[in-house]
Amino acid sequence: MITRSLRGSIALAAILLGSAYGLSLLADFNWVGPDMPDRVTQVLIGLVLVLFGNATGKRERDADPSTDGKPALMAARRFFGLALVLGGLVHAGAWLLAPLDLANTVSMVAVVAALVAGLGRVAYAVRRQQQSTDQG
Repeated sequence: MITRSLRGSIALAAILLGSAYGLSLLADFNWVGPDMPDRVTQVLIGLVLVLFGNATGKRERDADPSTDGKPALMAARRFFGLALVLGGLVHAGAWLLAPLDLANTVSMVAVVAALVAGLGRVAYAVRRQQQSTDQG
């Protein structure tokens, strides 16, 4: 899978950098609008967030032995992945459709809200897990 290999990650980074550089050259020659490089790059970043969020939520239990037998932590991981997917979709959609000033604000708020919600859910699950092991 692309999210677990160094080669895939390097390829993804090369696509992001290459598209940003290529679009900036096209904008310099006035072949695309001046805001097109920013928009396309930010849409790609949002889609990468969707890709990694999807992989986070679907990671198998046996791949991480620290969560073996802890369904609350697995559920928190799936929620975190879902939050990242939704945050990435809003990020990409905002840069695709909204005016630049609004897109910048909406995308940042969406990603920060997704991270806060996901990390809060994971912290809650870890705290509940610790309480259950302390009582048992």
